[in-house]
Amino acid sequence: MKAVQIILLFCTAISLQVFAAPPSIVSELQEKLKTQYLPHLQDQLGKCEEGNCLRIQNKRRILKTPSKDVCFPYTDCEFYKCMEDKYKCMAEGVNYFEELAYPTCRQYRNNIQEQEFTEQGVEWIYSVMVCLQKGLVDECDVAGNCQRPTRRGVCDHITKFTLEFHPGCYIKSGVGVCHLPLKDKLAIWKTVAPFLTAPERRQAYRVVFLCLWD
Repeated sequence: MKAVQIILLFCTAISLQVFAAPPSIVSELQEKLKTQYLPHLQDQLGKCEEGNCLRIQNKRRILKTPSKDVCFPYTDCEFYKCMEDKYKCMAEGVNYFEELAYPTCRQYRNNIQEQEFTEQGVEWIYSVMVCLQKGLVDECDVAGNCQRPTRRGVCDHITKFTLEFHPGCYIKSGVGVCHLPLKDKLAIWKTVAPFLTAPERRQAYRVVFLCLWD
């Protein structure tokens, strides 16, 4: 009996270690964000005067620049909470961040914990996560293309941009969605299907079409 208990404890410890320790891709992406993307943003937007320009506030990473605060991309889902705080799209009836981006991101994380993805699938998920977040920052903060006369116009543009930007991240991140094992493709659909509206479904079909030609 004691031997069985020891084995169970050992297996539990291994399981917890697997779930607690981030996959290597996470560390790699975080390092690139810190050493490559952060300097890129500061070159484009300038450095804050305080010296410590990248801060964590309520679990959200915010880059302080002379002209604006920027939601800094990372390998977690709080980026979308930061974007909602910044643009307040829910108040305009545009629910992209709160009802699509954030819950989908969280569901991916949950399904990773449930080991529903292969190692390739996990690498793809985190790579897509960073790709999508960087795309939004580049569009809105670096290029300044999200400026509109009204907040509703800003939020509508963000939603339209992200939907059109998604397929590229899906195809190009990691090994690319087209080349993932069937297990991962099924798990991806299981993850996103509950949150898809008609426009998102059209983009999903677009990805399938691109895969046919890949």
